[in-house]
Amino acid sequence: MRKFVFVSIASLLLLFGACTKKENRAAEQYQKAEELYQRGDYALAKNAIDSISTIDPRAFDEIRAGMQLMRRVNLSINKRNLAYVDSLLPIRLAFQKELLSKFALQKDEKYQENGNFVYKKDRNAGSVNRSCLRIQVTEDGQMQLMSVYFGASKLNHESVKVELPDGTFALTSVVPYDGANNYRFVNAGNTTEVVTYKGKQMRSVADLVYNSKDARIKVSYEGKRPFSFVMDKNTKEAISASYELALVMADIKQLQREKAIAGKTIEILERQIADHEQDTIGEKL
Repeated sequence: MRKFVFVSIASLLLLFGACTKKENRAAEQYQKAEELYQRGDYALAKNAIDSISTIDPRAFDEIRAGMQLMRRVNLSINKRNLAYVDSLLPIRLAFQKELLSKFALQKDEKYQENGNFVYKKDRNAGSVNRSCLRIQVTEDGQMQLMSVYFGASKLNHESVKVELPDGTFALTSVVPYDGANNYRFVNAGNTTEVVTYKGKQMRSVADLVYNSKDARIKVSYEGKRPFSFVMDKNTKEAISASYELALVMADIKQLQREKAIAGKTIEILERQIADHEQDTIGEKL
């Protein structure tokens, strides 16, 4: 009987010792996470916090404190992100303003919700009586490329290919005839065809032109018969300038979105932290 009691007490002592050891390890892990947070090692701090419950699922105080610390970590991350956006946004806005000085806004207030920015030096702007490529950027930042064909016979083209002397090429998407983005008309015996490629439909073509400013670029219209011409310097300049404008407008839109998200997240986290002020632990080590 005495032997049984002794064994039971010894087992309890071992169990108590194991629990105490786990509690100490959980507390140590929390303290490690706290130190990483104070040093600004936020990713490592998050990993340390996540490990607390793995070390001891019953270390409720440390787990709750870890959740509160995680809120503080995320708050610091979002404040850092917001500061970065606030420092970069004015620079991008200033660059956009500089670029926009080279463009004219074309907008029919009666019929258009969004106007189009057209490069002031683009001699192709608005042209329908000669074959050329036209480019514009909408007020919401979308690039649009228009392939204009003018000739005595129909071409019925639906896409554009641009090609460098070494064989590198890019294609627009195929835009089938619809009377809107792809339309045609005949005037005084001549046929005019205009196809509009929007955003992703023409991005690869714009990429090639922008990155090959000094190269000879062959433009081919994909229609019922072959038709091609060499892109002139003015068209390259207009496409490149429009490309830069669209990029900076996209950057600004993304930064403004990140600013709004960070601001709202900070607001929520600060409220949650205030609601859980009691979820802290004193130093146990």
